Amino acid sequence: MLKNFFVIIATFFCLIAYPLSAKTVDVVGEAIIYNDDVDDARYRATQQAIKQAVLESGSRVNVKDRLSNGKLESQLEIRSAGRVQEAKIISERQNDGILSVVARVEVTADSQCSTGHTNYYKKTVGVTGFELQTPQQARLGELSNISRELPKSLANEINKHGYIKALTATNIAIYPDLINAPSSTNVDGSLTNVTRISEQLGVQYIISGVIRDISEIYLRTPNDKDSKDLLDEEIDKERNFVVDIYIYDGFSGALLFERRYSEIGNWDISDYARVGFGSAKFWSIHYGRIVQQVLKESALDTSEQLRCQPFIANIFRTEGNMINISAGSLAGIKPGDKFNVYRRYEVYNQLQATQTQLNNANISVTIKQVQPNFSVGELVVDSHILNIQQQDVVIAW
Repeated sequence: MLKNFFVIIATFFCLIAYPLSAKTVDVVGEAIIYNDDVDDARYRATQQAIKQAVLESGSRVNVKDRLSNGKLESQLEIRSAGRVQEAKIISERQNDGILSVVARVEVTADSQCSTGHTNYYKKTVGVTGFELQTPQQARLGELSNISRELPKSLANEINKHGYIKALTATNIAIYPDLINAPSSTNVDGSLTNVTRISEQLGVQYIISGVIRDISEIYLRTPNDKDSKDLLDEEIDKERNFVVDIYIYDGFSGALLFERRYSEIGNWDISDYARVGFGSAKFWSIHYGRIVQQVLKESALDTSEQLRCQPFIANIFRTEGNMINISAGSLAGIKPGDKFNVYRRYEVYNQLQATQTQLNNANISVTIKQVQPNFSVGELVVDSHILNIQQQDVVIAW
């Protein structure tokens, strides 16, 4: 049944002012229903749907929106991929405390990000392990594999969107001090070594995180075999799920994005069950479905945050006026594309910690040959004249 529709009032600032053709897309948004407040869940689900729609359109906008029924009035800034003219819910359904809406969104495609032209190259991210701050909390359900399986699931969700290529390196632990993450300090006094990890993995960005809390809220006595299982008493067995997610630029080590996702789900299965994180049984219980919602939302946020970031690729070979860069057709590069060349330097801060600085070489490279994982580009002068070396980079803004 059609209940409500949202009218989106968009304010759009760009450098080029001319009519743009609109595109209408049907997208799905989901949100958890809290305290039976369906209106609030509908609002959040529609926000998610709008983000998905503007990502598909390929540009960026600031959106102000309001509910037409007057029950909710708020201002939402969505930094995303297009000019939203109107969004309308065409269907919705509830399932086990989760509201799903199908929204029809009218988007005007634009080629501008807030900092310049959008590039359409597929960026790569490396997803490291997410350590559990309190390992004892994994005993319920035997979730001891969560530190490696959770980031794998996040990478799968990111890859489903298709805007970013996520690679998993869940054997890598970023933070020596989980309490102070993401500002953890290594034994040599430097901050987290994401630049080295990024270079080893051959990725442009690093996603890391800390699982802060998966504790149960209800009173349980799993070691008392004579006690009655709470599942038989029809008690809501609520369990926390709190995770912090961080996105770093792999070349500079700068922290680009951090957000805490905090939800509560019902552990509607026996306390004695050993389901393991990521198993088919885990995803079938209410708590697993809540975790899945967090993964979907964080994957969408990741795509949105990185879409307007510059595309950067390493130069790994030079010969005469030809250079090889570590990105090819899988990243969307085509013959004739042009990139700016940047020199890489190492500088030291006041603590004598190494920092990476990229300086514009004021020359462009034109792509001549493209392979799946690398490309060959041509400079107008010999690379040795400019002293271009391996580990220098090319950038598209």
